[in-house]
Amino acid sequence: MSTSTAAKNRLAKETSPYLLQHDTNPVDWFPWGDEAFNEARTKNKPILLSIGYAACHWCHVMAHESFENDVVAELMNAHFVNIKVDREERPDIDRIYMDALHVMGEQGGWPLTMFLTPDLKPFWGGTYFPPESKFGRPSFSHVLTELARIWQTEPEKITTNTDALLDRMSAPPPASTNPAPDHQLLEQMIRQVIGAVDQENGGIGRAPKFPQGPLFQLLWSVHQSHPGRGYDAPVWLTMNKISQGGIYDHLDGGIARYAVDEKWLVPHFEKMLYDNAQYITLLCKMQNAAPNELFRQRIEQSVDWLLSDMQTPEGLFASSYDADSEGVEGKYYCWAESEINDLLTKSTRALFCKVYDVSGEGNWEHTNILNRTDHPDLLSEPEEALLAEARETLLTHRRDRIAPGWDDKALTDWNALTVIALLNASVTLEDPALETVALATLEKLQVLLRVDGRLHHSFRDNQVRSHATADDYALLISAHLAAYEVTLDRSWTQTAGKLMDEALEHYFDQTDSAFSMAPKDATDLIVHDKYANDDVTPNANATMVINLWKLSAYLNKTEYQQTAEAVFEWLKPHMTRNPFACPTAWLAFTALAEQTQLVLVGEPEDENFKNLHKACLKISSPNRLIIQVSRDEKLPADHPASGKTGLDHPAVFLCRNQTCNLPVTRPEDLLQSGIH
Repeated sequence: MSTSTAAKNRLAKETSPYLLQHDTNPVDWFPWGDEAFNEARTKNKPILLSIGYAACHWCHVMAHESFENDVVAELMNAHFVNIKVDREERPDIDRIYMDALHVMGEQGGWPLTMFLTPDLKPFWGGTYFPPESKFGRPSFSHVLTELARIWQTEPEKITTNTDALLDRMSAPPPASTNPAPDHQLLEQMIRQVIGAVDQENGGIGRAPKFPQGPLFQLLWSVHQSHPGRGYDAPVWLTMNKISQGGIYDHLDGGIARYAVDEKWLVPHFEKMLYDNAQYITLLCKMQNAAPNELFRQRIEQSVDWLLSDMQTPEGLFASSYDADSEGVEGKYYCWAESEINDLLTKSTRALFCKVYDVSGEGNWEHTNILNRTDHPDLLSEPEEALLAEARETLLTHRRDRIAPGWDDKALTDWNALTVIALLNASVTLEDPALETVALATLEKLQVLLRVDGRLHHSFRDNQVRSHATADDYALLISAHLAAYEVTLDRSWTQTAGKLMDEALEHYFDQTDSAFSMAPKDATDLIVHDKYANDDVTPNANATMVINLWKLSAYLNKTEYQQTAEAVFEWLKPHMTRNPFACPTAWLAFTALAEQTQLVLVGEPEDENFKNLHKACLKISSPNRLIIQVSRDEKLPADHPASGKTGLDHPAVFLCRNQTCNLPVTRPEDLLQSGIH
């Protein structure tokens, strides 16, 4: 292993915690940028591009095995220009080269290891490479030596590979022969999804299992619009299993990134902001529809964890906690039975160990992951009180352990998702303090992430990094629209409109009628790709369809509605070709096909108005928007409720497309009106 512990390489000047993890490697790392590109061109060296993120376990493994090894570093430095990229800081770069890896026929993952020409064209790649040949994979040293040889002696192979890869990457998708999206196709797609759900343990397929936030959001939302078809059953099953499994942190709240087994017992222990934001939001929507004590507890615990452990000094939210502590995966979270026996009273330890699956032999690698998989039902109030006291005792002890690494960079899109989660929680828990935190975060995003008039993607150490992505704009606009619905303050819709105009100027391709991930003036990318599929977060183009539709109503801009329809036309072949990959596009379909407005008439200080507003907020379909008007305020002439709002009492008009029902004056009647 390396003996070079003091010298710092170029990464020491970066802000990304992931890049800083490598600033004492003997590898002559460059950050992504012109200095590295010029070095490669001047010396005619290929680029070794290594992409990962701070909480990535296998990224740490490869770093310890290879990047901290003097012999491997010497090979890298002699034959390559070595570039390190934080995929969370530059998701546009990661997406391009992950797409290239898929085109090569390789399975994706991190660390992503790609080899590029000096003009950034990929010619070969993979993910994790071991120090010695194993797992059916060549050793990293062998890969380096062989690719260096080919670069020097067989350059024509490189040219052939890059040309073929770029042709395939830039080719338009084949024309879809599937029918256009409609309600029948949506139902077929939903049935396919339900058929893929593990009917015993929830989640998609067997193992590993991911929370799949956008996909289960789709199931829940379509159930809300079309109750009685059983679309909600897989969501209840999955969310219950996650909430009681080992993937949930039973001491401090929040979920891990995924489980390696089918029962959600063994997590891959890193905790990501985006997963937890989407988990909280979906739980809130379910809790609004059918309150239950378990979900209320999980919302409260997870929100408390966000506020106590994930907020940065600036009032934004950090990206993640690592899977590893003291170099061991999961060490911070796992328990020996003897530890628990020492910490808990005799009267409590037996109950706790039974309910939370603790034993002498352990349930994973001779240690214990706390879970309630076999005891999911809540016990009596006194017993649950004992368990809560025991959890607090263990949490206090756990906080004395060496904590996992904290990636405290704040990302615009993930923070926007968190704002939406906190606004939902403020409604569900009836906690105005959470609304205050959410709105303050939203304002700080606009201040701290905006430099020289342009929105940026990443903030840390009082510095911004990288241009904003279309995802940043899409989710930030969604957060502003959510803020309006909760506060009824129209300044939030005005700001959302300004953000939309910026996104249209810098990201929208008039030829394709779609938003590219990176801005048009980004010069360090070989392609400007547009995406229809969801990643771990909702897709930007699909989210923009919903945003454009809502803004067209709020700001009375028909051009937004026309753009929404144009973007949806671009989405159509993608979402019918691979429905599983495009759940947010199907949400966009329901938004356009089943447009529903809740026109809330009255003054916000009126008590009955407040109750009607709360009821509106409990309705969680994506195809509904809330719009407030005073009784003496006129709606546009073409609005279906135009001329009907001059009432002397608070009321809600439920308008579907161009038809409005009679005004509703009681919250309970609104909640029973057939839209949930």
